[in-house]
Amino acid sequence: MERVPVYLDSNVIIDMADGRENDLLGLVMRSIYEGLYCYPFSAEQISEITDNERQARNESRLMLLSDISRNVYFEHSINSLQFRTESTTKVYGTINEVSLSQNWEADFANFISFEQQLEARTAYGLSTDDLNNLSAEEAITKINSALSSYEYEMEEGQIDPPRSLDDMMDYSEQNMREHFSQLRIGKLVSLFSLIDTFGFWSDSKKTYKKGSRLADSRHAFNGSYFKCVVSRDKRLLKKSEAAYKYLGITTQCFHTDEFKAHLYDLLSGQS
Repeated sequence: MERVPVYLDSNVIIDMADGRENDLLGLVMRSIYEGLYCYPFSAEQISEITDNERQARNESRLMLLSDISRNVYFEHSINSLQFRTESTTKVYGTINEVSLSQNWEADFANFISFEQQLEARTAYGLSTDDLNNLSAEEAITKINSALSSYEYEMEEGQIDPPRSLDDMMDYSEQNMREHFSQLRIGKLVSLFSLIDTFGFWSDSKKTYKKGSRLADSRHAFNGSYFKCVVSRDKRLLKKSEAAYKYLGITTQCFHTDEFKAHLYDLLSGQS
């Protein structure tokens, strides 16, 4: 039986490494031993679970991630998109060789300000309070409806404005590629960002200014190559689910507690 690849958000790895999710860790390790699931790691996980000021903790977390992933690395860069064998410590070393001056998350957060995002949302008649009460499919439908019905002030000879998320993605993808050429930017990253911009489970102002949306969108991108994504971040899960459904991606999204219950039921059946 082929192992099911599962993508763990960084917060799940940290919780297991720091002793807050011992039950989950035990279930994850059992699922590996039983040959049911595998948990390849990514550069994004390495970046978020380590801190150059805390090397002892880094070593502990990297060792755990090595055990969980069996050193299977999901690599995505400008020139590569593949699963391959690599050690977590080597990827950590490679990441830290990159110039620290490239703060993509901060640049991304400043690309469109939080206030501009709110203005766009208001202009289209969309609100987080309304959208968060809808399913992923319903929220996407409402956003597309708002885009298609918006009355633009058109000048003669002006090109047609965006009337759907597809139109917005084309523009966003091109614009981000021009500004963030060193990142692998695709439709899913663009869509994830647009879903946040228009108010579906959007980040708070404090989180937005950290540039976390770029990191989250890249986790969602990674997860699209796996069968499941697991996180305790409800906002990440909701936006990922909406993006996956819109693009026809079958990846499932689990909250940590849901995945723990899922593993328990699955492994109990194996006993």
